[in-house]
Amino acid sequence: MMTTDHEILQLIQDGVPVTREPFKEAADKLGMTQEELVERVKAMNENGLIRRFSANINQRKLGITANAVVVWNIPEAKMEASVPVFLKRGEISHIYERRVYPGRWEYNLYTVVHDYERESVERFAKKIADEIGVDDYQVLFSKRRFKGTSSRLATRR
Repeated sequence: MMTTDHEILQLIQDGVPVTREPFKEAADKLGMTQEELVERVKAMNENGLIRRFSANINQRKLGITANAVVVWNIPEAKMEASVPVFLKRGEISHIYERRVYPGRWEYNLYTVVHDYERESVERFAKKIADEIGVDDYQVLFSKRRFKGTSSRLATRR
Protein backbone atom coordinates (compact mmCIF):
# COMPACT_ATOMS: atom_id res chain seq x y z
CA MET A 1 0.00 0.00 0.00
CA MET A 2 1.36 3.39 -0.96
CA THR A 3 1.50 6.24 1.53
CA THR A 4 0.24 9.67 0.53
CA ASP A 5 3.74 11.15 0.84
CA HIS A 6 5.10 8.49 -1.51
CA GLU A 7 2.29 9.25 -3.98
CA ILE A 8 3.09 12.99 -3.77
CA LEU A 9 6.77 12.30 -4.46
CA GLN A 10 5.92 10.13 -7.46
CA LEU A 11 3.71 12.87 -8.89
CA ILE A 12 6.21 15.72 -8.45
CA GLN A 13 9.52 13.89 -9.02
CA ASP A 14 9.57 14.84 -12.71
CA GLY A 15 9.00 18.47 -11.82
CA VAL A 16 6.08 20.78 -11.40
CA PRO A 17 4.84 23.12 -14.11
CA VAL A 18 5.99 26.72 -14.06
CA THR A 19 2.49 28.12 -13.61
CA ARG A 20 0.56 30.20 -11.13
CA GLU A 21 -0.64 26.97 -9.45
CA PRO A 22 2.22 24.47 -9.85
CA PHE A 23 0.81 21.87 -7.43
CA LYS A 24 -2.81 21.97 -8.61
CA GLU A 25 -2.62 18.98 -10.96
CA ALA A 26 -0.92 16.75 -8.36
CA ALA A 27 -3.33 17.88 -5.62
CA ASP A 28 -6.33 17.17 -7.84
CA LYS A 29 -5.05 13.66 -8.61
CA LEU A 30 -4.69 12.99 -4.90
CA GLY A 31 -8.04 14.51 -3.93
CA MET A 32 -6.56 17.23 -1.74
CA THR A 33 -6.15 20.98 -1.89
CA GLN A 34 -2.97 22.59 -3.10
CA GLU A 35 -2.49 24.00 0.39
CA GLU A 36 -2.62 20.51 1.92
CA LEU A 37 -0.16 19.19 -0.64
CA VAL A 38 2.23 22.10 -0.12
CA GLU A 39 2.11 21.60 3.65
CA ARG A 40 3.04 17.93 3.21
CA VAL A 41 5.87 18.87 0.83
CA LYS A 42 7.13 21.43 3.37
CA ALA A 43 7.04 18.78 6.10
CA MET A 44 9.00 16.35 3.89
CA ASN A 45 11.54 19.09 3.28
CA GLU A 46 11.83 19.91 6.98
CA ASN A 47 12.36 16.27 7.93
CA GLY A 48 15.00 15.81 5.22
CA LEU A 49 13.07 13.50 2.91
CA ILE A 50 13.15 16.17 0.19
CA ARG A 51 16.50 17.97 0.09
CA ARG A 52 15.56 20.75 -2.31
CA PHE A 53 13.66 21.87 -5.38
CA SER A 54 15.82 22.82 -8.33
CA ALA A 55 15.85 23.43 -12.03
CA ASN A 56 16.93 20.48 -14.17
CA ILE A 57 19.37 22.00 -16.65
CA ASN A 58 20.16 20.49 -20.04
CA GLN A 59 23.95 20.68 -19.77
CA ARG A 60 24.59 19.79 -23.39
CA LYS A 61 22.49 22.75 -24.57
CA LEU A 62 24.72 24.97 -22.42
CA GLY A 63 27.83 23.46 -24.00
CA ILE A 64 28.84 21.38 -20.99
CA THR A 65 30.02 18.30 -22.85
CA ALA A 66 33.16 17.27 -20.94
CA ASN A 67 31.64 14.83 -18.49
CA ALA A 68 33.84 12.41 -16.61
CA VAL A 69 34.03 10.03 -13.73
CA VAL A 70 37.25 10.71 -11.88
CA VAL A 71 38.26 7.65 -9.88
CA TRP A 72 40.60 8.01 -6.93
CA ASN A 73 42.74 5.62 -4.90
CA ILE A 74 42.66 7.41 -1.57
CA PRO A 75 44.41 5.73 1.35
CA GLU A 76 41.99 5.00 4.19
CA ALA A 77 44.04 7.26 6.50
CA LYS A 78 43.38 10.24 4.13
CA MET A 79 39.72 9.56 3.36
CA GLU A 80 38.13 11.57 6.21
CA ALA A 81 40.26 14.63 5.45
CA SER A 82 39.82 14.34 1.67
CA VAL A 83 36.04 14.02 1.36
CA PRO A 84 35.25 17.61 2.52
CA VAL A 85 37.54 18.93 -0.25
CA PHE A 86 35.35 17.17 -2.82
CA LEU A 87 32.07 18.14 -1.15
CA LYS A 88 32.73 21.88 -1.40
CA ARG A 89 33.34 21.80 -5.18
CA GLY A 90 30.40 22.69 -7.43
CA GLU A 91 31.99 21.00 -10.45
CA ILE A 92 31.30 17.64 -8.81
CA SER A 93 27.75 16.37 -9.03
CA HIS A 94 28.15 12.97 -7.36
CA ILE A 95 30.62 11.36 -4.95
CA TYR A 96 30.66 7.67 -4.09
CA GLU A 97 32.94 5.48 -2.02
CA ARG A 98 33.21 1.97 -3.45
CA ARG A 99 34.90 -1.29 -2.63
CA VAL A 100 38.43 -1.90 -3.92
CA TYR A 101 39.27 -5.15 -5.74
CA PRO A 102 42.98 -5.67 -5.01
CA GLY A 103 44.98 -6.44 -8.10
CA ARG A 104 42.00 -5.65 -10.38
CA TRP A 105 40.62 -2.22 -9.45
CA GLU A 106 42.28 -0.11 -6.77
CA TYR A 107 40.04 2.97 -6.88
CA ASN A 108 37.80 3.61 -3.89
CA LEU A 109 36.30 7.08 -4.48
CA TYR A 110 34.33 8.07 -7.57
CA THR A 111 33.50 11.67 -8.46
CA VAL A 112 31.39 12.82 -11.40
CA VAL A 113 32.66 16.08 -12.92
CA HIS A 114 31.05 18.28 -15.57
CA ASP A 115 32.73 21.11 -17.47
CA TYR A 116 32.95 22.76 -20.89
CA GLU A 117 36.28 21.27 -22.01
CA ARG A 118 38.24 18.08 -21.31
CA GLU A 119 41.32 20.11 -20.42
CA SER A 120 39.34 21.93 -17.72
CA VAL A 121 38.29 18.63 -16.15
CA GLU A 122 41.88 17.37 -16.24
CA ARG A 123 43.17 20.60 -14.63
CA PHE A 124 40.44 20.38 -12.00
CA ALA A 125 41.34 16.77 -11.13
CA LYS A 126 45.05 17.69 -10.88
CA LYS A 127 44.22 20.64 -8.61
CA ILE A 128 42.17 18.42 -6.28
CA ALA A 129 44.90 15.74 -6.34
CA ASP A 130 47.47 18.33 -5.29
CA GLU A 131 45.17 19.67 -2.57
CA ILE A 132 44.52 16.28 -0.98
CA GLY A 133 48.01 14.89 -1.62
CA VAL A 134 46.93 11.92 -3.75
CA ASP A 135 48.33 11.23 -7.20
CA ASP A 136 46.67 7.90 -8.00
CA TYR A 137 43.58 8.83 -10.00
CA GLN A 138 42.15 8.47 -13.50
CA VAL A 139 39.87 10.73 -15.51
CA LEU A 140 37.36 8.61 -17.45
CA PHE A 141 35.50 10.76 -19.96
CA SER A 142 32.07 9.77 -21.22
CA LYS A 143 32.14 8.45 -24.74
CA ARG A 144 28.39 8.40 -25.33
CA ARG A 145 25.34 9.30 -23.26
CA PHE A 146 22.47 6.81 -23.18
CA LYS A 147 20.33 8.29 -20.41
CA GLY A 148 20.35 11.42 -18.31
CA THR A 149 17.67 11.80 -15.67
CA SER A 150 17.43 12.38 -11.95
CA SER A 151 16.86 9.42 -9.65
CA ARG A 152 13.29 8.24 -9.52
CA LEU A 153 11.09 6.49 -7.02
CA ALA A 154 10.04 3.06 -8.11
CA THR A 155 6.38 2.16 -7.94
CA ARG A 156 5.74 0.29 -4.71
CA ARG A 157 4.26 -3.15 -5.06
